[in-house]
Amino acid sequence: MQMDVLSDVLRVASLGNGLLSASELVTPWAMEVGPKVRAAVHLVQRGVCWLRAEHLDGPVRLLAGDIIFIPNGATHILSDDPRTPPRPYLEELEEQRRRKDLGQGMDGERCALLCAEITFDQTEAHPLMSVLPQVIHISADAAEADEALRALARVLMKEASQRHAGAELLVPRLIDSLLILIVRHWLATHPFQTAGWLGALRDAQIGKALGLIHQQPQRKWTVEELAASVAMSRAVFARRFAELVGEPPLTYLTHWRLNIAAKRLRASNDSVEQIAYLVGYESATSFSNAFRRHLSVPPGQYRALGNAQ
Repeated sequence: MQMDVLSDVLRVASLGNGLLSASELVTPWAMEVGPKVRAAVHLVQRGVCWLRAEHLDGPVRLLAGDIIFIPNGATHILSDDPRTPPRPYLEELEEQRRRKDLGQGMDGERCALLCAEITFDQTEAHPLMSVLPQVIHISADAAEADEALRALARVLMKEASQRHAGAELLVPRLIDSLLILIVRHWLATHPFQTAGWLGALRDAQIGKALGLIHQQPQRKWTVEELAASVAMSRAVFARRFAELVGEPPLTYLTHWRLNIAAKRLRASNDSVEQIAYLVGYESATSFSNAFRRHLSVPPGQYRALGNAQ
């Protein structure tokens, strides 16, 4: 059975999430979500709003049912109108609560939004987020045509707004599942040459090679072995892998080993020597040198920085 590489990446470079808001906003309003929110998902439940972001050609009008995913911490603004001056999102939500409590200006048009923050415990680039575009926009029509995405989005919006018993446990899991469906949908509608290792999973031979690397990252793989495992010549395999994944096979292997090592440093009490051998290094010294080149700090310092956060 071929390794599920996407699931493996999400296990090692684990994600968390939490609701930023499930709010009904009344005009005028504009909330800015800055880079401290490293990734975010927004679902328009009711009404109309606008999205502004540096990487867009201009403001994008969002309708009920639209889904927005911001995977790389890009500053973005959601608003009732492209001309409305923004506030930081927490300030805007507080202003909306204040107006509601005072009964001021509550006759304007309304927009209901569900906004969630996606968190990850590493400071370095996330291996999934880093291959995605700055903004993923799934229109209401596209979401409606995707049966799984449509059903999950509706359940999530209902649970987040009604907060039934068990919602605190259920909503984060629904957001995790929604994230995977968003990535699947985006991947299915874009050329796989544009998505690094994620897009390469759709290539039968390179996808299989990635699965082998993830199944046995500690193995002393050679390019020849990987090529033979997927019935390709060494030269053709090496060229095809680099074209699709964006880096040579053994470079990818090294980076993945170090991602596993970083996870172990954050989440276990294993010694640096134990982690080195676990991910395929013959000595702690060679592992430490590779780790420093990849993450700019030695393993012990990386662990200490993580414990201090």
